[in-house]
Amino acid sequence: MILYIASFVIFCYVSASLFLRAHCPLWFKIAGCALVLLVSLKYEIYQWLGGAFFAPFLPRWFLLVMEAAFGALLVLCFLLIFKDLYLLGNYILARIGIPVPRHLPMGWIKGGLICIALAFGIYGTWSAVRVPDIRTITARLPNLPPALHGMNIVQLTDLHVGPILKKDWVFEVVEEVNAIDPDIIVMTGDYIDGTVEEVLDELRPLADMRAKYGIFAVTGNHEYYWNAKEWSEAIRCLGIDLLNNEHRLITVETDTLVIAGIPDAGAGRFGFEAPNIDKALANAPEAVRILLAHQPKNAKSWLEKADLMLSGHTHGGIMFFLQPLIARFNGGFVNGQYTVGDKQLYVSPGTGIWNGFSARIGVPPEITRIVLERG
Repeated sequence: MILYIASFVIFCYVSASLFLRAHCPLWFKIAGCALVLLVSLKYEIYQWLGGAFFAPFLPRWFLLVMEAAFGALLVLCFLLIFKDLYLLGNYILARIGIPVPRHLPMGWIKGGLICIALAFGIYGTWSAVRVPDIRTITARLPNLPPALHGMNIVQLTDLHVGPILKKDWVFEVVEEVNAIDPDIIVMTGDYIDGTVEEVLDELRPLADMRAKYGIFAVTGNHEYYWNAKEWSEAIRCLGIDLLNNEHRLITVETDTLVIAGIPDAGAGRFGFEAPNIDKALANAPEAVRILLAHQPKNAKSWLEKADLMLSGHTHGGIMFFLQPLIARFNGGFVNGQYTVGDKQLYVSPGTGIWNGFSARIGVPPEITRIVLERG
């Protein structure tokens, strides 16, 4: 519902800012407003034509066009806010007798802003669907034993394979991951959009991933939208160890690493077991503990019992100017590395993208390589 309301508000603001006082024919204003309305109705169009806005069954080219147009609309709204703030500032200055520029070529300015927004919408959609680059970060943990120093962990999250991202994209991601030669691969939720029957074949290249000590995963919120029980079984059949309030022990020489995983924070609403960090770490030895949790919003409390937490869910804020807003819904965490007390949190911006917001601007996707160091 919030997406529908936000889309309607954006339509109203963009239409008013572009056409309310524009010196152009009435038919042009009506046509312009109709076009803005069509783009802002993206979710309704997906629902009407594709059966569900979470995973519409529509041609991929059509989805990419709609995503680029919707991304451009969001950018245009952001640019128009700055334009209107500038005009408001000029109005206030003029009222108090301070000279300001007059007779600005608003038609040309609005046209330029539309062109800039379209360029960013197209670029952002390309950025979202390309095979991501590898980003290497260092996680410094004060109690890391010597045998674990330099361990490589690869994190994948928010693949959202389904309507837009397909098997060939997954295959290339797997090639990138295997080229790193990781010690451990972790996956932090939202792998799909669609049912097992519709999407499992697109996800099969994940079975070819290789890691020295294993591949571990947890559920994200989108798995629960598409029958989490079936998807949990399917993910395990791909050779991935799905942790549901559980942990695994990894022994390197004489040192031990604990990998714990909890289900998505919304699992209980769908009749599944809710996240329980005490159960996940029950009987775990006193050792370095890495926690996998899809959503980062409870990091402050969960990191009381873990040394490093790896999450996704936020898509890094999708567009740089949306990051403060999205952080508010996620405990203040949205993208990158955070120090919480003397513990570490990493929130990946995601490897793929959901078709609900598919234009990345200033927030590229990534395959994350995490190097453990003592420090």
